[in-house]
Amino acid sequence: MDHKDSQVKGGVLIVHQILEGKHQYAVENVVKSRKREKMFMRKGDKLMQINGVDLQGLTPEELAQMLAEGNPMLTIHKPGTMKEHTPQSFPAEDTLRPISKENTVLSFRMEMKREEDLEKNKAGHEEEDKGDGSEEEDCHAENGQNGKGGDLLVISMVKTTISVVRGRGCDMSSPCGGCQGTGCTYNDVVVVSETREVVLVPRGGGFKQLKQANYTIRHAASQQYLRGLCMQNTVFASPNPEKITIYTYKTTYISWFSKGKPVVLNFTGSNCFLRCCKEGDQVLLRAETCEKQRLKQISRSDESALSFVFFMKSDSSLLKFESALHSGWFIQIVNSQSVKMATLDGGSEDHSFFFIIQK
Repeated sequence: MDHKDSQVKGGVLIVHQILEGKHQYAVENVVKSRKREKMFMRKGDKLMQINGVDLQGLTPEELAQMLAEGNPMLTIHKPGTMKEHTPQSFPAEDTLRPISKENTVLSFRMEMKREEDLEKNKAGHEEEDKGDGSEEEDCHAENGQNGKGGDLLVISMVKTTISVVRGRGCDMSSPCGGCQGTGCTYNDVVVVSETREVVLVPRGGGFKQLKQANYTIRHAASQQYLRGLCMQNTVFASPNPEKITIYTYKTTYISWFSKGKPVVLNFTGSNCFLRCCKEGDQVLLRAETCEKQRLKQISRSDESALSFVFFMKSDSSLLKFESALHSGWFIQIVNSQSVKMATLDGGSEDHSFFFIIQK
């Protein structure tokens, strides 16, 4: 295969399972920066090796660390077209086949029961059917180990280049052990990036508050500071600084990892927060009161709470704040006093790529 270099953006979700005591890593989802962009992985691919080391013996933490070190080479198994097997139909002794039909009317008797009576009956049946419980316990242990919902290991990379250095067909001696497919291939892929970082994200829906720090936010061009009047729902620029507490969150929404750190901006020592909301066709920035307890954990489906969340991202030495609810709208100081939400024309290009391992 020809040597190919291409810079990738977006991310890949890799699901980890343990089967017969061996670690397995399969691609569950691919997030592209553009709809028609071609990725070096696709859903259903399996990761087999890293730097020549078989992944069956590596834990998710060990794999994440190796992805973050040097320029790792991944061996990826890409399944081909599965052979369709059409079984021949032969009558068997234990096969049931319809031989006649008839129309009739079925009569049922229904009666009302009190809820406590139902609970007693249910408890009685559970006691009778309990047995030794060994089979049920094994099933729960397997689901707990392999089921979805584990923590996420996020390997974030900047300016990532993918080089496919070798491709070969799948045969009987390949590590897949016979994948029952045709046209399968193995690709050796070298991953090169400028910077890498591994972060553990505890699983759980929405945004979870992680930490807080106090800052003053100053506009570099005008040297004005961000200030707010909650009584008037007003945000304005001033030469006098006002401290803002930035609450940093963790999120499990994969498509948002590249947008920056989820944050909530609070005027220090108060219940006054910055909020991005929409009225008609206008996207507005306001200072509004909110109970801090309500923002401890935020669901993506709760648009009212989500309107307080911004993505904070560094652009060289500057910070940008994009609304989580209204994508593409940023906090802007437009003159010496006015602060509002605005879209950015010709904004800097995002160069992030993520490997996300679901434990």
